[in-house]
Amino acid sequence: MRFKLAVLILVLVLTAGANAQRANENVVRSAADAFGSSVGDEQIGLYSAANVRGFSPTAAGNIRIDGIFIDRQSGFSDRLVSGSQIRAGLAAQGYMLPAPTGIADFSLRRVAEEPVQSVILERSRYGGFRIAADLQARLAEGVEAAFGVGYEEDEEGNGTNDIAASVGGNLRFALGQDADITVFSDYVEEIENQFSQRYFTAGAYEPPEVTPLKFVGQPWAEFAGPRYNVGLLANYRPENWEFRLGVFYSSREWDQQANVLYTDVEPDGSARRRSALGPSTSSSSTSLEARVTRHFYEGSRRHSFTVNLRGLDRSRDYGGTVGIDLGDANIDEPVYFERPDVEVGEQSQESVEQLALGFSYDLRWENAGQLNIGIQQSDYSRDVVVPGSKDLADEENPVLYNVNANAPLGERVVIYGGIVRGFEESPVAPISAINQNESPPAAQTQQIDAGARVTFGELTAVAGIFEIEKPFFGFDENRFFGEQGMQINRGVELSLAGPVTEELQLVLGTVFYDVVLTGDAVDSGALADSPAGALNRSTTLNLDYRPKWAPGWSFDLGLSSRGEQNADSQGLVTIDPYTLLDLGLRRQFSFADNDVVIRGRLTNLFDEFAWNAGSTGAYRYIPPRALSVSLRMDI
Repeated sequence: MRFKLAVLILVLVLTAGANAQRANENVVRSAADAFGSSVGDEQIGLYSAANVRGFSPTAAGNIRIDGIFIDRQSGFSDRLVSGSQIRAGLAAQGYMLPAPTGIADFSLRRVAEEPVQSVILERSRYGGFRIAADLQARLAEGVEAAFGVGYEEDEEGNGTNDIAASVGGNLRFALGQDADITVFSDYVEEIENQFSQRYFTAGAYEPPEVTPLKFVGQPWAEFAGPRYNVGLLANYRPENWEFRLGVFYSSREWDQQANVLYTDVEPDGSARRRSALGPSTSSSSTSLEARVTRHFYEGSRRHSFTVNLRGLDRSRDYGGTVGIDLGDANIDEPVYFERPDVEVGEQSQESVEQLALGFSYDLRWENAGQLNIGIQQSDYSRDVVVPGSKDLADEENPVLYNVNANAPLGERVVIYGGIVRGFEESPVAPISAINQNESPPAAQTQQIDAGARVTFGELTAVAGIFEIEKPFFGFDENRFFGEQGMQINRGVELSLAGPVTEELQLVLGTVFYDVVLTGDAVDSGALADSPAGALNRSTTLNLDYRPKWAPGWSFDLGLSSRGEQNADSQGLVTIDPYTLLDLGLRRQFSFADNDVVIRGRLTNLFDEFAWNAGSTGAYRYIPPRALSVSLRMDI
């Protein structure tokens, strides 16, 4: 079956006619700063869709597609999107209704000036493989299509295996010069996705070192199921008006809930092996954003007034899991069991409705700066039907606001600052909680930041400070996951990016954190004054070198370094800093008038071993050394 699928993809590609583009993808060359960028399946920078300034934009519901809000329940595939940009700090200046936890803004794949048919073959990390085809075509005057199919078998650094097939794309209709409509669909079938194991120690110490790539979970602790994202984007820009509309449906289904945990881990590696099994689960959401903007021009000033409406209707079922004690174990010695036959429990049913009406004003004054002011009223309701217990209901009607501004100081310096009040989703209870997968209600958050951008020739430097306040969710003494106080993340972030020479491109960034917890749990001593998982520093460096003496070749280096990390809720364990080095090369050439790139990457060059701690106190080890080789051809 897999061979037939691979042949089908190749036939689709090789029988199409066109020109070139995906072979030229290079995230280092395209990054404007070090705060987070992705192109295709490569990502660099300090931040990502999972982490901005110590919080997750994905968990907070701050995902955008082409700048429009979507209540995404499942990730996008590379068939649908070409990359993403993190909107935080200076990158969020002028962005309509920004969010304290940052925004991950994804871009749909679009048809190039000369349509492209691309095939991608990859020997992925640790021996897996991927095959994909992305096709572009102009079907008629004003009608464009970008479409792709893919199949992958990934072996992960923790020994688990993931198998998935994807198909997706978009169809764009240009309705004259001022209007266009895009419909898109993205489908991923997760054929087999194994749950990785987590480790919880019995005392104030890290787990002992284990053998990387050794699977010590259970083969039956896996899930399969489909992921969907479909939607419509419409734009109409007559003269000084701008109308935008996005309507989306997003869903995810798992055929079962399962996990493998090693608890009470001792320094010698002995532990207790536990699991939980539950029924199938699903989440789905319909969301929209409608926006009307009117621009007024007054000499060197442009005034923009926007009325914005966002809404979502989400439903989700969760719970019903049954805990299983699988006996004594050693965290480095796999012992496999038959899947226990358990009678799962009833599930809770959650429904969320939210409607937010916003108004914003944006002033752009040539050579003087920019001012953005926004206000929005949100009506939020959440209902949970809990079997055998009292149903839950939450209603909130917060008034939110943002004020952001930037101004030049001479030709090379721009200063910026702002305050944002948000209303964001709360993190879902982890698999190690007694209320596993429960979602607390959304909560109010706040961010204040300021900084400056300075240009040095072709290089751009950004320095900023920030403070974010957000409710902290963690475990109580009964391992119930809920609000435990307030988390305050303060930090200093630095970025330097651009061409050092014609041959050498640089992206360098670092962020220093001061993470503090407040509240009754801290005052009573139940929690330390800094949460588990908190870092004091993160640094990233990327270089791309294209020597003139070797046309068609490029060499890249990636360095990521993390400072000390708090590993437990009592503040008794600190994980030492570590630094990882990656090396890569590209060879670009023409074959039968087609652009071809052979790409090799060696990650974690020195095969460092280190633990990372999550916010719940669960340990995972970092991926070991890995080699991937890919071939991309534009036809």
